Amino acid sequence: MKNTVKKLLFGASIAAGMSAIAATPAHAVSFSFNNSNEIKTYTGGSNGTFIPNNTAAAANALSDGDVTSNVELWYSTENPTSNVGFTASEGNYSATVSSVTAADWSVFGSQWLGDLLSTYTPFQSVWNGFSDNTKSLVTSYFPLLGMGDPNIGNFQFGQDGGVELKLVGHLDVKTKLSTLVSTSLTEKWNEIKAQFPTVTSLPTLLQVNSLISQLQTQLSLPITPVAVKNQLSSKIAQLTKLKDLLSLQATVNAYQGSIGASEIAKVVTGDKTYYAYSFNPTASGITASDDDVSYSAIYTWNTPGYKPKVPSISYQSVPEPSLILGLLGVTGMFAAQCKLKKVQVNFLGESKNI
Repeated sequence: MKNTVKKLLFGASIAAGMSAIAATPAHAVSFSFNNSNEIKTYTGGSNGTFIPNNTAAAANALSDGDVTSNVELWYSTENPTSNVGFTASEGNYSATVSSVTAADWSVFGSQWLGDLLSTYTPFQSVWNGFSDNTKSLVTSYFPLLGMGDPNIGNFQFGQDGGVELKLVGHLDVKTKLSTLVSTSLTEKWNEIKAQFPTVTSLPTLLQVNSLISQLQTQLSLPITPVAVKNQLSSKIAQLTKLKDLLSLQATVNAYQGSIGASEIAKVVTGDKTYYAYSFNPTASGITASDDDVSYSAIYTWNTPGYKPKVPSISYQSVPEPSLILGLLGVTGMFAAQCKLKKVQVNFLGESKNI
């Protein structure tokens, strides 16, 4: 009995001390926003609400652990004209996350395209068949994809200041991509249709190939004047762009799978600039309360070599000294009582166990 009491009391004193020790971060992440008028917070889930221009709500959504609650950077349109976002700080670490502009696309567009084509290989062969002029034309449409106003579901620092973002978006952007290609086709045709008065509407791929063949035949005639040949060459180049766009449209429409592509955020940390995006979605299990379509996917992005934090031990809360002394006093009292009983037993000459 004596040993049992001692063990219980010792265990209680250790538990009292350990109960005040918790695995908590040494620092909390703080957020500051450079344009609160262009941020909008969604509170999460399929029944969430939208809160515009509220930095407190935005900071909470970025750090609450619920990836479906999110902050949209530059929410007034889908094509930002400036880098709107936030700066996150934790101890000695700092990172700025913002929307993406047309100027940014000119920097990272080729990188994004390369990753897109390597992910969705059926588009690679189509792209390889484009003329250089068409490739430039298609690239110029990238800012119009409406992917530069990212929804950030979660932000966190890893070890050594690495950064991880959870981007909230769509599981499939095929419809958005198809719409962009159709719009591009219409714009291109309206630009050149005056040169082809016999064609009354947007031609099919077969019709365009036929027109190009006719023009090439005229171009090859030795009796064709140089000035006319120049005009023919220009028309062929314009029709070639149209043909390539029609080929792209046919490929997008025929593609059977989904096309997962996140929105894009600009991340500056440690004197380096990154563009955060992913083509690997995970179903979020929800859709936005306003359209029942958005927020169906979560995309994870992190800086190269990112390592999640190992929870640190905080000793900020300690047990009351009176509690420890009280437990020690009780332990001592039981020990003294046991010694007294031993003396009594020896004095009386009794041999029974106590």
